Amino acid sequence: MERTGRSRRKRWLPVLVILLLAGSYVTWSLKRPLSDLTPTLAIPAVQAKVPAGNLTWPAAGQAAVGIPGTTILEKHGLQNPLPIASAAKVITALAVLEKKPLAPGEQGPVMTVTERDVASYNAYVAADGSVTKVVAGEQLSEYQMLQAIMLPSANNIADSMAIWTFGSLPAYSEFANKYVEKLGLLDTHVGSDASGLAPDTVSTAQDLVKLGEVAMRNPVLKQIVSQQIAALPVVNEVRNVNFLLGTDNIIGIKTGNTDEAGGVFVGAAQKTVNGKQVVIVTTVAGAPSLFAAMKDSQNLIRSAQNNFRPVTIAKDNTLVGTYKVPWGGTVAAETTGSLTTTGWAGSTVTARPELRPIPADTRAGQTVGSVTLPKSGLTDEKSVAVKLKNNPAKPSAWWRLTHPLQ
Repeated sequence: MERTGRSRRKRWLPVLVILLLAGSYVTWSLKRPLSDLTPTLAIPAVQAKVPAGNLTWPAAGQAAVGIPGTTILEKHGLQNPLPIASAAKVITALAVLEKKPLAPGEQGPVMTVTERDVASYNAYVAADGSVTKVVAGEQLSEYQMLQAIMLPSANNIADSMAIWTFGSLPAYSEFANKYVEKLGLLDTHVGSDASGLAPDTVSTAQDLVKLGEVAMRNPVLKQIVSQQIAALPVVNEVRNVNFLLGTDNIIGIKTGNTDEAGGVFVGAAQKTVNGKQVVIVTTVAGAPSLFAAMKDSQNLIRSAQNNFRPVTIAKDNTLVGTYKVPWGGTVAAETTGSLTTTGWAGSTVTARPELRPIPADTRAGQTVGSVTLPKSGLTDEKSVAVKLKNNPAKPSAWWRLTHPLQ
């Protein structure tokens, strides 16, 4: 009898083990955490077209408009390289600052005026060029020289500063041409002087807009071109020849005119867009006269300042993506509220949608992602939340039991 009882227990033991394992599996399957639900975006980007506007382009010559920190660059007329007169001094100033950088508030190193510099002054006077008087032994700081070339447009100081910085005008020309090439100004060439009086320094309106954007990103140069007057040795006071400065929020940059170039004006003006100060850079080149270039630039600047339009990038309840539920169905993710901004007329505004994996027990109304307009020259970063539209269905017990790995 004892042996028979033992045999029966041995026969039941595997069954008990199986029942225990099965019970453990069922308990584990019904209680185990489910895998996160993974999203699928409905579109890789959320885009909206800003309503069209209207820029006032000049009747003659070529022109362009750009906004630093953006890809906006609009142009008008054939963009053929042509002489740019004293607008070339923007290149001179940037090249010198590239070689001898200044921080805001610094005067920088000092140049002592030589007899050669006096001879250059006399030569430009004889040619009826723009000058600032100098005397041998006079000392000018780098900052003062930049003021002299950007405000009264002193041709003699431009050449003297280039020689002081680079050793000679040919050495300056070589450096400046490499510099503008590095900036991507492929239609710009620096010729035989630093003043722009010689007609072999050429560029296009669109290149000059790009150059102006670089100038406005330099805090020292941006400060100088906004000055109405400056105090210099010998002449005591010089005035800015940019007579548009201070009107229509114009803060720079450089005038130019010669017989070969006609009238040229590289302008910069401010406009508050989306609560931030935006700089608009314009160029009119090849105008019949400097006055025409300035007048046409003023009209272009005013139209550019009015060339912004409100746009809705994503409306409330815009479908951003879905979550596939492994045990059946999908759940939508939608924006909660609108994403709006003010953009450049005719441009396309692009926002970035993002959805993150979520736990299977996430409930309707919970935030699962966002649609974000990235920071740019026109706006700071803006986002609208994306929330789950419905509750994901719960898996059945059978599904849990038959899908142990999900």
